[in-house]
Amino acid sequence: MERGPVVTGISPVIEQLQDCRTDAERARWLLNIPTFTFYREQTAIYRALRKAGFGRGEQLVDLEISALLTVRDRFGRLPADVEDLLNAARTFMETLARKGGVK
Repeated sequence: MERGPVVTGISPVIEQLQDCRTDAERARWLLNIPTFTFYREQTAIYRALRKAGFGRGEQLVDLEISALLTVRDRFGRLPADVEDLLNAARTFMETLARKGGVK
């Protein structure tokens, strides 16, 4: 008897995060997902990052969600302090993804 694919109830994008073995892979994943995914899948993302002990990843998720919910100026721009924090966190993740992590 043939069986179909196993249905886990977890979205494929979260399964990709759970399959990451290093902080560098997790950083790359965080940089590559669509921004709305941070909001839509935040509980599962936080759970996976906590399980992996990737606190800097959790911080990036905090900032990405904050940016999504922040009121913009009349030109649609984020406040400078939010933009600066987000850019710094993304730059850290880019460096980690490029150079590799400790785990």
